Amino acid sequence: MASNFGGGVINPYVPIYAVQLGASPSEMGWLRSLNNLFSNVMQVPWGMGSDRIGRYVPFIVLGGAISSLLWLPVLFVTTPWQLIVIVALQALANSMVAPAWAALLGRVLPKSARGAGTANINAAASLGAISATLSSGFLMTRVGGSPAEMYRLPVLIAAVSGFGASLTMLTIRETKWGGREGSEGRRWFDWQALRKNQNFRRFAAFSIVHSFFMSMAWPLFPMTIVNIVKGDMLQVAFLSVISGVVALLTRRYSGRISDRAGRKPLIVAGRAGIFLYPLMYAFATSVYHLYMADLFIGSLGSIAEIAIFAYILDITTEEQRGASVAVYNTLTGFSTFFGSIIGGYLVGFFNTLGLDPAASMTATYIVSSSGRLLGGLLFLRISEQYAYPSSIRKEFIEIVAEDMKRTRYRIKRVEELGEMAELDLRRDMEYFGPSPKRERRPEE
Repeated sequence: MASNFGGGVINPYVPIYAVQLGASPSEMGWLRSLNNLFSNVMQVPWGMGSDRIGRYVPFIVLGGAISSLLWLPVLFVTTPWQLIVIVALQALANSMVAPAWAALLGRVLPKSARGAGTANINAAASLGAISATLSSGFLMTRVGGSPAEMYRLPVLIAAVSGFGASLTMLTIRETKWGGREGSEGRRWFDWQALRKNQNFRRFAAFSIVHSFFMSMAWPLFPMTIVNIVKGDMLQVAFLSVISGVVALLTRRYSGRISDRAGRKPLIVAGRAGIFLYPLMYAFATSVYHLYMADLFIGSLGSIAEIAIFAYILDITTEEQRGASVAVYNTLTGFSTFFGSIIGGYLVGFFNTLGLDPAASMTATYIVSSSGRLLGGLLFLRISEQYAYPSSIRKEFIEIVAEDMKRTRYRIKRVEELGEMAELDLRRDMEYFGPSPKRERRPEE
Protein backbone atom coordinates (compact mmCIF):
# COMPACT_ATOMS: atom_id res chain seq x y z
CA MET A 1 0.00 0.00 0.00
CA ALA A 2 2.78 2.42 0.91
CA SER A 3 4.78 1.66 -2.22
CA ASN A 4 1.82 2.08 -4.53
CA PHE A 5 0.87 5.33 -2.85
CA GLY A 6 4.28 6.70 -3.87
CA GLY A 7 3.88 5.41 -7.41
CA GLY A 8 0.24 6.41 -7.71
CA VAL A 9 1.06 10.06 -7.05
CA ILE A 10 2.89 10.43 -10.37
CA ASN A 11 2.97 7.22 -12.44
CA PRO A 12 -0.39 7.71 -14.23
CA TYR A 13 0.66 11.20 -15.29
CA VAL A 14 4.09 10.44 -16.77
CA PRO A 15 2.75 9.65 -20.30
CA ILE A 16 0.46 12.69 -20.03
CA TYR A 17 3.47 14.85 -19.15
CA ALA A 18 5.31 13.51 -22.20
CA VAL A 19 2.43 14.54 -24.46
CA GLN A 20 2.32 17.96 -22.80
CA LEU A 21 6.04 18.31 -23.53
CA GLY A 22 5.25 17.77 -27.21
CA ALA A 23 6.09 14.07 -27.67
CA SER A 24 5.26 12.61 -31.10
CA PRO A 25 3.66 9.15 -31.56
CA SER A 26 7.09 7.62 -32.21
CA GLU A 27 8.52 9.27 -29.07
CA MET A 28 5.58 7.96 -27.06
CA GLY A 29 6.43 4.55 -28.45
CA TRP A 30 10.01 4.89 -27.21
CA LEU A 31 8.81 6.04 -23.80
CA ARG A 32 6.69 2.93 -23.28
CA SER A 33 9.08 0.53 -24.99
CA LEU A 34 12.21 1.57 -23.09
CA ASN A 35 10.25 1.54 -19.85
CA ASN A 36 9.10 -2.02 -20.59
CA LEU A 37 12.55 -3.17 -21.70
CA PHE A 38 14.61 -1.64 -18.91
CA SER A 39 12.20 -2.83 -16.21
CA ASN A 40 12.71 -6.41 -17.40
CA VAL A 41 16.13 -6.74 -19.05
CA MET A 42 18.06 -7.07 -15.77
CA GLN A 43 15.54 -9.26 -14.00
CA VAL A 44 17.31 -12.49 -14.91
CA PRO A 45 20.64 -11.71 -13.15
CA TRP A 46 18.78 -10.11 -10.22
CA GLY A 47 16.47 -13.11 -9.95
CA MET A 48 19.37 -15.55 -10.16
CA GLY A 49 21.28 -13.57 -7.53
CA SER A 50 18.38 -13.46 -5.08
CA ASP A 51 17.75 -17.20 -5.54
CA ARG A 52 21.43 -17.95 -5.00
CA ILE A 53 21.65 -15.83 -1.85
CA GLY A 54 18.31 -17.07 -0.59
CA ARG A 55 17.17 -13.60 0.57
CA TYR A 56 14.80 -11.27 -1.25
CA VAL A 57 14.13 -8.30 1.02
CA PRO A 58 17.51 -6.55 0.36
CA PHE A 59 16.81 -6.54 -3.40
CA ILE A 60 13.32 -5.11 -2.85
CA VAL A 61 14.59 -2.37 -0.56
CA LEU A 62 17.55 -1.31 -2.70
CA GLY A 63 15.70 -1.33 -6.02
CA GLY A 64 12.69 0.52 -4.62
CA ALA A 65 14.82 3.18 -2.93
CA ILE A 66 16.91 3.93 -6.04
CA SER A 67 13.82 4.00 -8.26
CA SER A 68 12.05 6.44 -5.95
CA LEU A 69 14.98 8.85 -5.75
CA LEU A 70 15.15 8.93 -9.57
CA TRP A 71 11.87 10.86 -9.55
CA LEU A 72 13.77 13.95 -8.48
CA PRO A 73 15.48 14.62 -11.88
CA VAL A 74 11.99 14.81 -13.44
CA LEU A 75 11.76 18.27 -11.86
CA PHE A 76 14.30 19.57 -14.39
CA VAL A 77 13.18 17.99 -17.69
CA THR A 78 12.28 20.25 -20.61
CA THR A 79 12.07 17.79 -23.54
CA PRO A 80 10.35 14.43 -24.10
CA TRP A 81 13.69 12.61 -24.52
CA GLN A 82 14.98 13.83 -21.16
CA LEU A 83 11.87 12.34 -19.57
CA ILE A 84 12.29 9.12 -21.56
CA VAL A 85 15.87 8.64 -20.33
CA ILE A 86 14.94 9.22 -16.67
CA VAL A 87 11.97 6.84 -16.87
CA ALA A 88 14.20 4.18 -18.48
CA LEU A 89 16.80 4.47 -15.68
CA GLN A 90 14.07 4.27 -13.09
CA ALA A 91 12.69 1.14 -14.73
CA LEU A 92 16.18 -0.37 -14.67
CA ALA A 93 16.31 0.09 -10.90
CA ASN A 94 12.84 -1.37 -10.54
CA SER A 95 13.94 -4.55 -12.32
CA MET A 96 15.66 -5.52 -9.08
CA VAL A 97 12.32 -5.61 -7.25
CA ALA A 98 9.95 -7.71 -9.39
CA PRO A 99 11.61 -11.17 -9.26
CA ALA A 100 12.46 -10.84 -5.58
CA TRP A 101 8.91 -9.76 -4.74
CA ALA A 102 7.38 -12.66 -6.68
CA ALA A 103 9.73 -15.16 -5.06
CA LEU A 104 8.99 -13.76 -1.59
CA LEU A 105 5.24 -14.13 -2.14
CA GLY A 106 5.74 -17.62 -3.56
CA ARG A 107 7.55 -18.56 -0.36
CA VAL A 108 4.90 -17.26 2.07
CA LEU A 109 1.66 -18.03 0.18
CA PRO A 110 0.43 -21.66 0.28
CA LYS A 111 -0.65 -23.23 -3.02
CA SER A 112 -4.30 -23.38 -1.99
CA ALA A 113 -4.45 -19.64 -1.27
CA ARG A 114 -2.19 -18.05 -3.87
CA GLY A 115 -5.06 -16.48 -5.76
CA ALA A 116 -6.77 -15.10 -2.66
CA GLY A 117 -3.48 -14.01 -1.10
CA THR A 118 -2.39 -12.22 -4.26
CA ALA A 119 -5.82 -10.58 -4.50
CA ASN A 120 -5.58 -9.27 -0.93
CA ILE A 121 -2.10 -7.84 -1.49
CA ASN A 122 -3.15 -6.27 -4.78
CA ALA A 123 -6.22 -4.82 -3.08
CA ALA A 124 -4.00 -3.09 -0.54
CA ALA A 125 -1.81 -1.83 -3.39
CA SER A 126 -4.88 -0.49 -5.20
CA LEU A 127 -6.05 1.40 -2.14
CA GLY A 128 -2.70 3.13 -1.93
CA ALA A 129 -2.59 3.96 -5.64
CA ILE A 130 -6.22 5.15 -5.86
CA SER A 131 -5.96 7.55 -2.95
CA ALA A 132 -2.66 8.93 -4.23
CA THR A 133 -3.78 9.38 -7.84
CA LEU A 134 -7.01 11.13 -6.91
CA SER A 135 -5.26 13.44 -4.44
CA SER A 136 -2.52 14.24 -6.94
CA GLY A 137 -4.98 15.02 -9.75
CA PHE A 138 -6.97 17.33 -7.50
CA LEU A 139 -3.76 18.99 -6.32
CA MET A 140 -2.46 19.63 -9.85
CA THR A 141 -5.82 21.00 -10.95
CA ARG A 142 -5.82 23.47 -8.08
CA VAL A 143 -2.17 24.50 -8.61
CA GLY A 144 -2.55 25.06 -12.34
CA GLY A 145 0.13 26.97 -14.23
CA SER A 146 2.68 25.34 -16.53
CA PRO A 147 3.14 21.54 -16.57
CA ALA A 148 6.45 21.91 -14.70
CA GLU A 149 4.70 23.85 -11.93
CA MET A 150 1.84 21.37 -11.68
CA TYR A 151 4.12 18.33 -11.41
CA ARG A 152 6.60 19.75 -8.90
CA LEU A 153 4.82 18.79 -5.67
CA PRO A 154 3.59 15.33 -6.85
CA VAL A 155 7.14 14.45 -7.95
CA LEU A 156 8.53 15.38 -4.53
CA ILE A 157 5.78 13.40 -2.76
CA ALA A 158 6.47 10.37 -4.98
CA ALA A 159 10.19 10.45 -4.19
CA VAL A 160 9.72 10.75 -0.43
CA SER A 161 6.83 8.27 -0.21
CA GLY A 162 8.48 5.66 -2.40
CA PHE A 163 11.76 5.86 -0.51
CA GLY A 164 9.98 5.53 2.83
CA ALA A 165 7.89 2.62 1.55
CA SER A 166 11.05 0.76 0.52
CA LEU A 167 12.45 1.11 4.02
CA THR A 168 9.30 -0.44 5.52
CA MET A 169 10.39 -3.77 3.99
CA LEU A 170 13.26 -3.81 6.49
CA THR A 171 10.69 -4.68 9.16
CA ILE A 172 10.21 -8.11 7.55
CA ARG A 173 12.29 -10.77 9.28
CA GLU A 174 13.33 -13.04 6.46
CA THR A 175 14.98 -16.37 7.17
CA LYS A 176 17.42 -17.63 4.59
CA TRP A 177 15.80 -19.97 2.08
CA GLY A 178 15.58 -23.53 3.32
CA GLY A 179 17.56 -22.80 6.48
CA ARG A 180 21.18 -23.83 6.93
CA GLU A 181 20.64 -27.32 5.56
CA GLY A 182 18.56 -26.21 2.57
CA SER A 183 21.20 -23.77 1.39
CA GLU A 184 23.94 -26.42 1.14
CA GLY A 185 24.72 -27.42 -2.41
CA ARG A 186 22.52 -24.65 -3.75
CA ARG A 187 23.49 -23.79 -7.30
CA TRP A 188 22.85 -21.15 -9.90
CA PHE A 189 19.83 -21.21 -12.15
CA ASP A 190 19.28 -24.49 -14.01
CA TRP A 191 18.53 -23.42 -17.57
CA GLN A 192 18.02 -26.99 -18.73
CA ALA A 193 15.28 -27.54 -16.15
CA LEU A 194 13.48 -24.42 -17.32
CA ARG A 195 13.88 -25.40 -20.98
CA LYS A 196 12.29 -28.76 -20.26
CA ASN A 197 9.38 -27.15 -18.44
CA GLN A 198 6.79 -27.43 -21.21
CA ASN A 199 4.11 -25.57 -19.28
CA PHE A 200 6.42 -22.60 -18.75
CA ARG A 201 7.61 -22.52 -22.38
CA ARG A 202 4.09 -22.64 -23.75
CA PHE A 203 2.77 -19.98 -21.40
CA ALA A 204 5.72 -17.69 -22.09
CA ALA A 205 5.29 -18.10 -25.88
CA PHE A 206 1.60 -17.21 -25.73
CA SER A 207 2.34 -14.24 -23.47
CA ILE A 208 4.94 -12.93 -25.92
CA VAL A 209 2.40 -12.90 -28.76
CA HIS A 210 -0.34 -11.31 -26.68
CA SER A 211 1.97 -8.73 -25.07
CA PHE A 212 3.24 -7.61 -28.47
CA PHE A 213 -0.19 -6.66 -29.75
CA MET A 214 -1.38 -5.38 -26.38
CA SER A 215 1.54 -2.93 -26.12
CA MET A 216 0.96 -1.49 -29.59
CA ALA A 217 -1.88 0.65 -28.22
CA TRP A 218 -0.08 1.82 -25.08
CA PRO A 219 1.66 4.87 -26.64
CA LEU A 220 -1.66 6.07 -28.08
CA PHE A 221 -3.80 6.05 -24.93
CA PRO A 222 -2.36 9.28 -23.44
CA MET A 223 -2.49 10.97 -26.86
CA THR A 224 -6.21 10.22 -27.06
CA ILE A 225 -6.72 11.58 -23.55
CA VAL A 226 -4.85 14.83 -24.21
CA ASN A 227 -5.38 15.53 -27.92
CA ILE A 228 -8.73 13.90 -28.76
CA VAL A 229 -10.97 14.14 -25.69
CA LYS A 230 -9.05 17.08 -24.13
CA GLY A 231 -8.98 15.59 -20.62
CA ASP A 232 -7.65 17.69 -17.73
CA MET A 233 -5.53 16.42 -14.83
CA LEU A 234 -8.49 15.65 -12.57
CA GLN A 235 -10.15 13.65 -15.35
CA VAL A 236 -6.91 11.72 -15.82
CA ALA A 237 -7.06 10.96 -12.10
CA PHE A 238 -10.66 9.77 -12.43
CA LEU A 239 -9.61 7.35 -15.20
CA SER A 240 -7.03 5.74 -12.92
CA VAL A 241 -9.39 5.76 -9.96
CA ILE A 242 -12.21 4.09 -11.90
CA SER A 243 -9.97 1.28 -13.13
CA GLY A 244 -8.48 0.94 -9.67
CA VAL A 245 -11.85 0.73 -7.90
CA VAL A 246 -13.17 -1.79 -10.42
CA ALA A 247 -10.04 -3.90 -9.94
CA LEU A 248 -10.38 -3.60 -6.19
CA LEU A 249 -13.96 -4.88 -6.27
CA THR A 250 -13.30 -7.76 -8.65
CA ARG A 251 -10.13 -9.00 -6.97
CA ARG A 252 -12.09 -10.31 -4.00
CA TYR A 253 -14.00 -12.64 -6.30
CA SER A 254 -11.26 -13.44 -8.80
CA GLY A 255 -8.80 -14.54 -6.12
CA ARG A 256 -11.26 -17.05 -4.67
CA ILE A 257 -12.43 -18.27 -8.09
CA SER A 258 -8.81 -18.72 -9.18
CA ASP A 259 -8.09 -20.93 -6.16
CA ARG A 260 -11.33 -22.92 -6.38
CA ALA A 261 -12.15 -23.12 -10.11
CA GLY A 262 -8.72 -22.77 -11.74
CA ARG A 263 -6.46 -20.19 -13.33
CA LYS A 264 -7.10 -20.98 -17.00
CA PRO A 265 -10.70 -19.67 -17.37
CA LEU A 266 -9.76 -16.34 -15.83
CA ILE A 267 -6.60 -16.01 -17.92
CA VAL A 268 -8.46 -16.68 -21.17
CA ALA A 269 -11.34 -14.34 -20.30
CA GLY A 270 -9.02 -11.57 -19.18
CA ARG A 271 -6.52 -11.78 -22.01
CA ALA A 272 -9.04 -12.24 -24.83
CA GLY A 273 -11.65 -9.86 -23.44
CA ILE A 274 -9.45 -6.78 -23.32
CA PHE A 275 -9.51 -6.55 -27.12
CA LEU A 276 -12.49 -4.23 -26.55
CA TYR A 277 -10.41 -1.66 -24.67
CA PRO A 278 -8.46 -0.15 -27.63
CA LEU A 279 -11.64 -0.22 -29.72
CA MET A 280 -13.41 1.97 -27.19
CA TYR A 281 -10.47 4.39 -27.24
CA ALA A 282 -10.42 4.33 -31.05
CA PHE A 283 -13.94 5.74 -31.34
CA ALA A 284 -14.04 7.87 -28.18
CA THR A 285 -15.04 11.51 -28.59
CA SER A 286 -15.55 12.34 -24.91
CA VAL A 287 -13.74 11.55 -21.69
CA TYR A 288 -16.95 9.83 -20.54
CA HIS A 289 -16.40 7.19 -23.22
CA LEU A 290 -13.02 6.49 -21.63
CA TYR A 291 -14.67 6.27 -18.21
CA MET A 292 -16.94 3.57 -19.63
CA ALA A 293 -13.95 1.71 -21.06
CA ASP A 294 -12.23 1.61 -17.68
CA LEU A 295 -15.47 0.76 -15.90
CA PHE A 296 -16.48 -2.23 -18.02
CA ILE A 297 -13.15 -3.53 -19.29
CA GLY A 298 -10.96 -2.77 -16.26
CA SER A 299 -12.19 -5.84 -14.39
CA LEU A 300 -10.90 -8.17 -17.12
CA GLY A 301 -7.33 -7.01 -16.70
CA SER A 302 -7.62 -7.43 -12.95
CA ILE A 303 -8.82 -11.03 -12.97
CA ALA A 304 -6.18 -12.02 -15.52
CA GLU A 305 -3.40 -10.36 -13.51
CA ILE A 306 -4.17 -12.40 -10.38
CA ALA A 307 -4.64 -15.69 -12.23
CA ILE A 308 -1.44 -15.24 -14.27
CA PHE A 309 0.68 -14.53 -11.20
CA ALA A 310 -0.75 -17.57 -9.40
CA TYR A 311 -0.24 -19.75 -12.49
CA ILE A 312 3.42 -18.77 -12.80
CA LEU A 313 3.92 -19.70 -9.15
CA ASP A 314 2.25 -23.04 -9.89
CA ILE A 315 4.50 -23.99 -12.80
CA THR A 316 7.85 -22.93 -11.30
CA THR A 317 9.90 -24.51 -8.52
CA GLU A 318 10.44 -22.64 -5.26
CA GLU A 319 14.23 -22.73 -5.27
CA GLN A 320 14.40 -21.13 -8.73
CA ARG A 321 11.22 -19.10 -8.74
CA GLY A 322 12.89 -15.69 -8.68
CA ALA A 323 14.93 -16.40 -11.79
CA SER A 324 12.00 -18.13 -13.53
CA VAL A 325 9.76 -15.10 -13.00
CA ALA A 326 12.62 -12.91 -14.21
CA VAL A 327 12.96 -14.93 -17.43
CA TYR A 328 9.23 -14.65 -18.06
CA ASN A 329 9.20 -10.90 -17.43
CA THR A 330 12.27 -10.40 -19.62
CA LEU A 331 10.72 -12.25 -22.54
CA THR A 332 7.47 -10.29 -22.30
CA GLY A 333 9.53 -7.13 -21.76
CA PHE A 334 11.26 -7.57 -25.11
CA SER A 335 7.87 -8.25 -26.68
CA THR A 336 6.31 -5.06 -25.30
CA PHE A 337 9.48 -3.15 -26.25
CA PHE A 338 9.03 -3.94 -29.93
CA GLY A 339 5.23 -3.72 -29.72
CA SER A 340 5.25 -0.18 -28.32
CA ILE A 341 7.84 1.03 -30.82
CA ILE A 342 5.96 -0.46 -33.77
CA GLY A 343 2.68 0.96 -32.44
CA GLY A 344 4.17 4.46 -32.36
CA TYR A 345 5.68 4.23 -35.82
CA LEU A 346 2.60 2.52 -37.24
CA VAL A 347 0.68 5.76 -36.76
CA GLY A 348 3.27 7.52 -38.91
CA PHE A 349 3.03 4.75 -41.51
CA PHE A 350 -0.72 5.21 -41.82
CA ASN A 351 -0.11 8.95 -42.14
CA THR A 352 2.05 8.29 -45.21
CA LEU A 353 -0.84 6.36 -46.71
CA GLY A 354 -2.94 9.53 -46.65
CA LEU A 355 -4.84 9.10 -43.36
CA ASP A 356 -5.15 12.06 -41.00
CA PRO A 357 -3.61 11.72 -37.49
CA ALA A 358 -6.89 10.73 -35.82
CA ALA A 359 -7.69 8.09 -38.47
CA SER A 360 -4.12 6.76 -38.25
CA MET A 361 -4.51 6.26 -34.51
CA THR A 362 -7.85 4.52 -35.06
CA ALA A 363 -6.27 2.12 -37.56
CA THR A 364 -3.46 1.32 -35.10
CA TYR A 365 -6.00 0.70 -32.34
CA ILE A 366 -7.83 -1.78 -34.59
CA VAL A 367 -4.60 -3.68 -35.33
CA SER A 368 -3.84 -3.88 -31.61
CA SER A 369 -7.38 -5.00 -30.80
CA SER A 370 -7.33 -7.81 -33.37
CA GLY A 371 -3.99 -9.09 -32.10
CA ARG A 372 -5.17 -8.98 -28.50
CA LEU A 373 -8.16 -11.17 -29.32
CA LEU A 374 -6.16 -13.75 -31.27
CA GLY A 375 -3.34 -13.77 -28.72
CA GLY A 376 -5.78 -14.16 -25.84
CA LEU A 377 -7.41 -17.20 -27.44
CA LEU A 378 -4.02 -18.94 -27.53
CA PHE A 379 -4.23 -19.38 -23.75
CA LEU A 380 -6.94 -21.99 -24.31
CA ARG A 381 -4.03 -24.39 -24.86
CA ILE A 382 -2.39 -24.02 -21.45
CA SER A 383 -2.76 -26.83 -18.89
CA GLU A 384 -3.95 -26.55 -15.32
CA GLN A 385 -1.56 -27.91 -12.68
CA TYR A 386 -4.18 -29.06 -10.18
CA ALA A 387 -7.62 -30.64 -10.13
CA TYR A 388 -9.83 -27.85 -8.86
CA PRO A 389 -12.90 -28.80 -6.81
CA SER A 390 -15.34 -26.29 -8.24
CA SER A 391 -16.36 -24.26 -11.31
CA ILE A 392 -16.75 -20.57 -12.04
CA ARG A 393 -20.53 -20.83 -12.16
CA LYS A 394 -20.73 -22.71 -8.86
CA GLU A 395 -18.33 -20.36 -7.10
CA PHE A 396 -20.11 -17.29 -8.41
CA ILE A 397 -23.47 -18.60 -7.17
CA GLU A 398 -21.96 -19.40 -3.78
CA ILE A 399 -20.35 -15.97 -3.53
CA VAL A 400 -23.65 -14.25 -4.35
CA ALA A 401 -25.51 -16.47 -1.85
CA GLU A 402 -22.93 -15.73 0.84
CA ASP A 403 -23.14 -12.00 0.16
CA MET A 404 -26.94 -12.10 0.36
CA LYS A 405 -26.79 -14.07 3.62
CA ARG A 406 -24.23 -11.66 5.02
CA THR A 407 -26.37 -8.68 3.95
CA ARG A 408 -29.50 -10.16 5.56
CA TYR A 409 -27.56 -10.78 8.75
CA ARG A 410 -26.29 -7.21 8.81
CA ILE A 411 -29.79 -5.83 8.18
CA LYS A 412 -31.10 -7.99 11.01
CA ARG A 413 -28.35 -6.74 13.30
CA VAL A 414 -29.16 -3.14 12.39
CA GLU A 415 -32.82 -3.77 13.18
CA GLU A 416 -31.92 -5.40 16.50
CA LEU A 417 -29.62 -2.53 17.39
CA GLY A 418 -32.37 -0.08 16.45
CA GLU A 419 -34.85 -1.87 18.69
CA MET A 420 -32.35 -1.90 21.54
CA ALA A 421 -31.65 1.81 21.05
CA GLU A 422 -35.38 2.57 21.03
CA LEU A 423 -35.88 0.57 24.25
CA ASP A 424 -32.95 2.36 25.92
CA LEU A 425 -34.38 5.71 24.81
CA ARG A 426 -37.79 4.82 26.25
CA ARG A 427 -36.23 3.86 29.58
CA ASP A 428 -34.23 7.07 29.66
CA MET A 429 -37.33 9.11 28.97
CA GLU A 430 -39.16 7.33 31.78
CA TYR A 431 -36.29 7.99 34.16
CA PHE A 432 -35.64 11.62 33.25
CA GLY A 433 -39.24 12.50 32.39
CA PRO A 434 -41.56 14.67 34.60
CA SER A 435 -42.60 13.15 37.95
CA PRO A 436 -46.24 12.10 38.25
CA LYS A 437 -48.53 14.85 39.60
CA ARG A 438 -48.91 14.72 43.42
CA GLU A 439 -52.43 14.91 44.87
CA ARG A 440 -53.12 17.80 47.25
CA ARG A 441 -53.95 16.88 50.86
CA PRO A 442 -57.12 18.35 52.39
CA GLU A 443 -55.26 20.56 54.85
CA GLU A 444 -53.39 22.16 51.97
